[in-house]
Amino acid sequence: MEEKKIMMAEILRQELLAKGVMKLVLCAPEAARAARAGQFVNVYTEDSALLLPRPISICDAEGDRLTLVYGIVGRGTQWFSKRCAGEHLRISTPLGNGYDLSDIKPGDSALLFGGGIGVPPMVKLAKTLTAMGVSVRAAAGFRDESFLLEELSAAGAQTLCATDSGREGYRGTALSAAEDVGWSGDHWFACGPKPMLAAVAKAALACGKDAQVSMEERMGCGYGACVGCTVDVKPQDAMQPVRKKVCKDGPVFLGSEVFFDER
Repeated sequence: MEEKKIMMAEILRQELLAKGVMKLVLCAPEAARAARAGQFVNVYTEDSALLLPRPISICDAEGDRLTLVYGIVGRGTQWFSKRCAGEHLRISTPLGNGYDLSDIKPGDSALLFGGGIGVPPMVKLAKTLTAMGVSVRAAAGFRDESFLLEELSAAGAQTLCATDSGREGYRGTALSAAEDVGWSGDHWFACGPKPMLAAVAKAALACGKDAQVSMEERMGCGYGACVGCTVDVKPQDAMQPVRKKVCKDGPVFLGSEVFFDER
């Protein structure tokens, strides 16, 4: 088992990508080298009133640089958004189980679905899959304003955009946009709001595939100690649901094993 560490990371750059969405680039060699698609890091504030770290998905990792994209949703992320280049943040090593790519073969095709702040992990995933010789298609859904579309394309993905408002791309969801153009794939991956994950999981099963979905439960410690981010999964050989921790057992699960309010 890899040792979990907390380290200091220098802020190289921070910029506004869209309303309430920030891109944070850190110099964090150890974390960047260890990062896998679908993992997250804990980021800590220096505010004594904000004791718990904030888990943020890894958007990209290359060389010594770790890129995080996060939404400003509370006091912790508001504090992060005020930090400038040259300052330092405490972060953890990469945590959680990312996407399982062990069955991927060169020449395979992959469908990626990202919704809102679930889009950032798709950048690292697209880059990893492309390097493995996989044909990648990525459908990104937003409420109104898009971000990271250029990064997805640069990572090697054929990209679709969908917005709830119709301001950009297709009007509707990432899944409906992909269905409209007839996209298919050997492997399905998703990250985003639970309704989107449920829809992608159902659509994948209808095509004889089992999507890998990254759950966005609210985390406390991020290490599996507080049991604050549990999700019920379908047991293989038991009558009752099995409760697993998103931060430690996930955040990635098979779509077929997660209960999406169908009980």
